Amino acid sequence: MKQWQIFLMAGLFLAVCNNLGEAEAASPVYIVADQINFDIMEDGTATATLTLENADTTYRTMDVYLEATWPSGVDWTSRFTDTNYDEFANNEVNLAKGGNATVLFTVYCNTYCEGGDTNVVLISAYTDPRWYPNGNNASDENNTCGSDDCETDTTPASTSSNSTNTISMTFTARTEYASSLSCTDEHDGGGIDVYQGNTYNWTYTLTNTGWNADNYRFTATVTSASGADITEWLVEPGLSDGELLTGADTSLSGSSDVYSAIQITPALTATPGTYNGQLVVSSNLGGQDSSCAFVVVIPETEEVTTADPANETVEKETEEEIEEKVPSISLITALISIGIIALRRRY
Repeated sequence: MKQWQIFLMAGLFLAVCNNLGEAEAASPVYIVADQINFDIMEDGTATATLTLENADTTYRTMDVYLEATWPSGVDWTSRFTDTNYDEFANNEVNLAKGGNATVLFTVYCNTYCEGGDTNVVLISAYTDPRWYPNGNNASDENNTCGSDDCETDTTPASTSSNSTNTISMTFTARTEYASSLSCTDEHDGGGIDVYQGNTYNWTYTLTNTGWNADNYRFTATVTSASGADITEWLVEPGLSDGELLTGADTSLSGSSDVYSAIQITPALTATPGTYNGQLVVSSNLGGQDSSCAFVVVIPETEEVTTADPANETVEKETEEEIEEKVPSISLITALISIGIIALRRRY
């Protein structure tokens, strides 16, 4: 036989051996998932439906050991269950010859899962025919029991090298109910100064930033740090309770934003000073409140003093009397002086 023929036969032999090795490592079980991308709510769950299909027609029962691996190193809580949500012992499912089974894979968004987080999980399985005791002695050189000790299964599916295909799933954590609120610092007339009896508007935008649709309650208030009376002020939030907004879920129809204004009318008797305005928006479905605040000022008014004509007349008369009295006193003094001089000459 020629040398090249020997090399060719050796190569073919190695190729066959490799193929046989790969065939032994390949599993007859195939995994199919109903979907691979999931939105999961904070403190909620998301469930994938897996179908295990067994193509083997040799063994009566096939043991399937399911495994979930999180490449990120951050393992979100998960479990494999049957359709009644009963957990499998040791994550192991039994398939009949040529049969199939439905498995539910549930992920929980709890300790290490927050809105905006994304995590990937790889689902695969290892398979091995179920071992049944046949009474053979393990020390018998003709042992065909399929176990090292002929008493227990010493090659369970969990240690098998027969691997199924791998399913990659992506879970994105979402905040179910949340909102953001922004108010202008100045009213529609410009500035923050207001005057008694006039109405002013502070515009605002409310956005549903949660994943689901939500509706809200609105509370608008004005307060005074100095304790000024605000009971007669008129304050309206602009929107009515029950306003509905869609969330970030693009499958929802409608708007996730709404624009409005807080109307404030100071009382006619309102005291000049600084006041604080606030709007609080509360979720009717359990989301956290959102709020905004702004400053309202009633300026001090300038007091103009008007002269009283009666006072002016009195002041004028007083001045004239003084002017009249001054000459009279001077004349008397002069006469007294002349009299004294005359007496001195006489003597």
